Amino acid sequence: MPIDFFSTPCNNPVGNRQTKAIQCASPFYNERFGISDINANERIPAIVLLDQEEQWDFTIENPNNRAVNYKAIDYCVDIFRTGTYNVNDDNSNIADFSSDNMNTLNRGLIKRCEGFLYRDGEWILFFEIKNRLKGDWLIDARRKFEETILSFKEHHPELSGMIIKPIVSNKLFFRTHQSAMVQKRILKDKIGVEFEVETNFVIP
Repeated sequence: MPIDFFSTPCNNPVGNRQTKAIQCASPFYNERFGISDINANERIPAIVLLDQEEQWDFTIENPNNRAVNYKAIDYCVDIFRTGTYNVNDDNSNIADFSSDNMNTLNRGLIKRCEGFLYRDGEWILFFEIKNRLKGDWLIDARRKFEETILSFKEHHPELSGMIIKPIVSNKLFFRTHQSAMVQKRILKDKIGVEFEVETNFVIP
């Protein structure tokens, strides 16, 4: 069955909760806000915060107060593998990727990034939040972008051209990751754009 990435309410009852006046998939115009993944260990989606800046994992600047929307994906939208694509094999062929909202073949959930910000008819920014100094966090983020965006393009092909470079936000890491160039190239080969490692995004 088709997956609607924009549908609300999502399958997780806490995935649509409000923070101040911000509700998932609703437009808002705040000049500055943050996205927090503070409840990830409780399998709760990342949320928009207008205050409590110390909890922001990803900072968004909106100097022109443009309308922007946020949609959670991880712990919110169920996306199951139905093809034979293996995200752990960098040589996998994207023609083997397929996904559904039902686990009919028992192949489990795909890797999902936190969510995406979007402006209707203009751009879509997928993002992933990490809070690690060491380990394979960048590889994991790339794989999450890979499967999430392949699924999005499968189910919303008319919006594929609006996807801009996804962002990995890791406020604990301030250097250039040693595998960044390799991981960016792999993602670009798979979905057509490479990612950026940034802790903030300015809405154009």
